[in-house]
Amino acid sequence: MKIAYITAHAPFGRGETFVLEEMLAMAELGVELVIVPRNPPKEVFHDLARQLLDRAIWLPLFNWRIFLSFLKTVALNPRLWRILGRILRHSRTLKILVKNLAVVPKAVFIAGLLRQARVEHIHAHWGSTTATMAWIASELTGIPWSVTLHRWDIAENNLLRFKVERAAFVRCISEDGRREVLCIVGETYQDKVKVLHMGVRLPDTLLPQFHPSRPDFVFACPANLVPVKGHRFLIEACALLLETGIRDFRCLFIGDGPLEAEIRQQIAQLGLEEVVSLVGRLPHGELLRMYERGEVDAVVLPSIVTGDDEREGIPVALMEAMAYGIPVVSTNTGGIPELLSDGAGIIVRDKDARQLAGAVERLIKDEKLAREIGEKGRRKVDEEFNLHKNVKLLLQKIKSK
Repeated sequence: MKIAYITAHAPFGRGETFVLEEMLAMAELGVELVIVPRNPPKEVFHDLARQLLDRAIWLPLFNWRIFLSFLKTVALNPRLWRILGRILRHSRTLKILVKNLAVVPKAVFIAGLLRQARVEHIHAHWGSTTATMAWIASELTGIPWSVTLHRWDIAENNLLRFKVERAAFVRCISEDGRREVLCIVGETYQDKVKVLHMGVRLPDTLLPQFHPSRPDFVFACPANLVPVKGHRFLIEACALLLETGIRDFRCLFIGDGPLEAEIRQQIAQLGLEEVVSLVGRLPHGELLRMYERGEVDAVVLPSIVTGDDEREGIPVALMEAMAYGIPVVSTNTGGIPELLSDGAGIIVRDKDARQLAGAVERLIKDEKLAREIGEKGRRKVDEEFNLHKNVKLLLQKIKSK
């Protein structure tokens, strides 16, 4: 089967590693992929992305070829006028309207490419403008399409009801996300909106995760430096650990983002330079090799609900650590409790540095507890968040439409 994936950037750029993994798993099942990133950079950052480059169509968001194709379709295809009319009528804010109109010419151009390539299904990740592109390409070609919704893209509500109506099916990655979608679009679509988790690969063998010979307990926070990840509360938790006399630990922030300067300032103000380090963004394979070598004793993700109600879906960063038997600590936000239920991780209140510090202290002091949580986490991932199992289910869903 030939499936087109519409992504934000992948396989280019630094993000969407979970989409890369899913597309690779699709290819391993014999699916012929055509990958169309919305506005790809030139950079190829992740090792596994290189395995998909020959399947990707690198095109800028706009060039003269795209513009000429758009003008031709405007002149000859009345269906495009109806599409434009729907965008103008149903984009609920000026910002959303401008974003949607910006991707129309490229969507028109790729529609022709996908028709020529005899693509049988289009799948978009994110319900924002990537889904707008998938919908337009489907309307112009008759190729069925579907979308995976994550979290912020649900809250944005970019033509969401209309897209749910037109898609063959809609995949949410958590029960929490599905509830939010149905609150927006209505219970009429409950049979079309399904939950199918993202997944990660489980390593074949595991090394011991705890090393008595290592002087420090190392916990990592692999997350973009953005408000929803709640880094400042983990920094406060590190300060609380020092206040209680616990000094044999190191906290690694693995990621980059707009809050880097603010986070560095907070670390300096609290005098935490010796225990808290900003590693920067790592290629996906390098992070997994750290886990494989047993260099990380725990993963902590202090996610919060922001003032504008942004929250997590189910973070793949937690799943990946759990797959390696690494105990995880996170918060009661978004779909995280769905992942960490039944003792698969420690759940604390969001924005509560004292609870975060207490959870980390428990793992530092109780190796047996840490091992038990790590084992339960790995079982949970194998049963519910296994990449190969879930990609097979997604492919079955696509083939049934």
